Amino acid sequence: MFSYKYINKVQIELSNRCNASCPQCVRNHYGGATVSSLPLTSWDISNIKKTFDTEFISQLQYIYLCGTYGDPLMCKDIIAICKYFKSINPRVVIGVHTNGSLRKKNEYKELAPFVDCLAFGIDGLSDTNHLYRKNTNFSKIIENAKAFIDAGGHAEWDYIVFRHNQHQVDEAQKLSKKLKFAKFNIKKTSRFFNKQHQYTESLDVQNKNGEYEYTIFPPTYKKYINQEYANLKNKSLQTYFKKTCIKCYAQKTKQIYIGAEGLVFPCGWLHDRLYGFETELHTDNNKIQKFINSIGYEKINCLHTPLKDIVDGPWFELIQQSWTNQNRLERCAMICGDNVNMIGEQNINVTYEA
Repeated sequence: MFSYKYINKVQIELSNRCNASCPQCVRNHYGGATVSSLPLTSWDISNIKKTFDTEFISQLQYIYLCGTYGDPLMCKDIIAICKYFKSINPRVVIGVHTNGSLRKKNEYKELAPFVDCLAFGIDGLSDTNHLYRKNTNFSKIIENAKAFIDAGGHAEWDYIVFRHNQHQVDEAQKLSKKLKFAKFNIKKTSRFFNKQHQYTESLDVQNKNGEYEYTIFPPTYKKYINQEYANLKNKSLQTYFKKTCIKCYAQKTKQIYIGAEGLVFPCGWLHDRLYGFETELHTDNNKIQKFINSIGYEKINCLHTPLKDIVDGPWFELIQQSWTNQNRLERCAMICGDNVNMIGEQNINVTYEA
């Protein structure tokens, strides 16, 4: 079971705003318009201090600033927040993930002393990165990364492999070494299993008006293919989702996730069941909404209810109980079922720790 006093890792979505429009991100329509149901918001230093007391911060080993819907660098107070966490607990490891194409390079320099790892999602080179990381600028990303690294920061390059960039992996890795990135992480995408939990062979990318722009595909080079796809494609998915033993990774590793609006979940994979074009059509969305309504929105929101009361209260217990009954969440079965681990295969050897 989950217990507040044993939580040693927390993932915080500092903002659900984003400058990019990645086609497989739940926050937009296939790279186009932002979904209308998403309540755009960000944390500020005042709410951070009110929500996370010094005792809780002191017990943490790891703070990961990423999120489901946004980029943490969209949070205007990110430097002050990282500085505050380190002032309370100098030993805590802080990891941040960004597309790197926002804010000014001097801000990356300022961030360097307070972040143990800054991971840049760069999926290609100057002629391909923007095909997935829509609305980003490769030159600006490299400029910001260099500023962070030159200031003594530990930077990692995350590279999601698609068909359109698989031929550039070696060249990108060489560039990462030249720029003195500490690590180059090849990510075998699991994103072609869509938000409806269906395998797709491709994705048509849209513009803001919902018009077709181009199509992206998974990689064809065998060494970059997520092998867990085969495990799922060869199963009766509905039977698997209903019968697999759910072994919650968040529970095992004593971590929790907090969204930009303050909602608390065991992990971000459940948070991404709330908003989104495909997500809101899925049965998980309806189930989670019923769960929330049975307890109360403010009772699972740490901007209104103490974090301890949420983790040790009925909300986490209700989610845990669902793993063993017929009302289980497909998301839990897909991400933490005992026979398939697409996310583990995608993020193999990725730690975001200096």
